[in-house]
Amino acid sequence: MKLIKILIPAFVCLLSLFVLLSGTQTAFAYETIRVNIPVDCLAVYGNNTHTYELKIESENDSTPEPVSDILTINEDSTGAFEIDLTEPGTYHYTIYEVAGSDTDIQYDSSRYNITVYAENSENDRLRYTIIAYKTGAESKAEKIAFRDTGLSVTKATTAATITTTARTTTAVTTVTTAVTTTERNTSIINSILTGDSFPAHATRLVMLIAAMTAIFAFLFKRNQNEEDEKNG
Repeated sequence: MKLIKILIPAFVCLLSLFVLLSGTQTAFAYETIRVNIPVDCLAVYGNNTHTYELKIESENDSTPEPVSDILTINEDSTGAFEIDLTEPGTYHYTIYEVAGSDTDIQYDSSRYNITVYAENSENDRLRYTIIAYKTGAESKAEKIAFRDTGLSVTKATTAATITTTARTTTAVTTVTTAVTTTERNTSIINSILTGDSFPAHATRLVMLIAAMTAIFAFLFKRNQNEEDEKNG
């Protein structure tokens, strides 16, 4: 009888404690909310069948994992990573594109640092806010967006530019050659007129020989006349 009197109060105390603890746990149990992190994948010029493959990584093991860490989006479309949260907190993630093997595509190397703020609202419900920063940027990003580039279009544009440049260079070279020829002809004419390049020494030698020949002919003719007079 005494044992029953002792057990009944103890049982009541244990039951009260159980109810109290259960009530406490229920008061702090939040309804799960799903966070959506939207991502834009822009069009690739000259390629309308391109598909983006994006990845999200959690900061550490205590950060809630996304529903899926890989997101596949067609170009010129929008998708979203999904994360289920059950309690308030600040959670950090990184989103980037997984580069593919297409050699005609230059993949976007941008990385976005994502912060998800979850806090208590009315009726023990959670609400969240998302802030994104692009790596290297000081201000927060207006949206998370990736743009790949089609290298085939870039190569064609570069080739056209090179061809145009080559044609322009050829024209300039032709003009330069013409100018050089004109300058060379002018130089030759100037040299002749000024006597800088004319063979003056040879001219003097010819004139000297001509003078000596004339003198010799005059003396020979004079001597011949004197002999004719004597013989006459």
